[in-house]
Amino acid sequence: MRRNPLFLFLFLLTLLPFSASSLAAEAPAQVEAARPAGQGNDIPLLDQEQEREIDVAQDKATAELLWAAQWIDSFFDDGRSTEEENTTKASLALGLGYSRNSDFEIKPRLDLRLRLPNVSSRLNLFLTAAEDKDFSADSDPISGRPAHTDAERSESAAGLRYFLKESRNYNISFDSGASWDYLFAGLRYRSLQEFGEWRGRFANQLRYYTDDGVKNVTSYDFERGAGENLLFRATTSVNLYEDEDGIPHAQHFRLYQVLGPERALSYELGLYCDTEPSYKMTDSQVVVRYRQRFFRDWLMLEVSPRLSFPEDHDREANPGLVVKLEATFGYKADEEGYRKIFR
Repeated sequence: MRRNPLFLFLFLLTLLPFSASSLAAEAPAQVEAARPAGQGNDIPLLDQEQEREIDVAQDKATAELLWAAQWIDSFFDDGRSTEEENTTKASLALGLGYSRNSDFEIKPRLDLRLRLPNVSSRLNLFLTAAEDKDFSADSDPISGRPAHTDAERSESAAGLRYFLKESRNYNISFDSGASWDYLFAGLRYRSLQEFGEWRGRFANQLRYYTDDGVKNVTSYDFERGAGENLLFRATTSVNLYEDEDGIPHAQHFRLYQVLGPERALSYELGLYCDTEPSYKMTDSQVVVRYRQRFFRDWLMLEVSPRLSFPEDHDREANPGLVVKLEATFGYKADEEGYRKIFR
């Protein structure tokens, strides 16, 4: 018998008070401030004071780019940010999705993270409860194979994450957990690189699932400020699966426009390819994602119209729309951070 999504939404809501004491005790994770690094050879025709001023200006620009990217990722609840948050936070979402190639869907979702300082300051408990996988209209065409996009993003799962290293330039963590019909364990690594006004971000997650075997997800972000209140990001991602011959991969281009401390837009283009049975583009998507705080700092509304051209539907235009309402607990609107970054 199919469960009523609204009933599940109300049931998940009753779980939130059990973590209220932990939520109240935690503050949002902060970015580690950029520190001037050791520099190379002397610059001709400049004295030491002029060189120092140039180095300080470069360090400041690098820090502002880092803070801007983190503020945007936090505002859009991006997985690249949330997976590195060693804090206590919960979110409850109710989403509605529709596309021409899929049925109308209503889906609730609970994401819970609990920092466990009495056990270890590096340990975090995570729990995801959902009726089933995310919207077909909102899915990444390469990430759902064989069965999992991420243990925290597919159906219901719970586990522990231990942070081996947490710093501005590196983040390394190990996690292990279970869902209803599989166990998993894995290692995640992330590093940052600086290229003048550009910043690179390498991330790799290797996981073993008892039902699907090994999955490895590698991504590289290349980003920079693109003007006042704008951030451009190009992301290349490659997925490897133990039981599949092909190598699905994707290229994303995103332009984030910050409209204020309570509103932002993301303009997105995604190109998805595979190498088996022959090399081909399996899908392309254009998405405009509008997100704003909704009457309260802890309540978020997202509206994202989209248009895709899937190869398995003869590349016919597939319009869609996803609307989400999210309530976040353990979060504070970072208006001071916004004022420092976006003038």
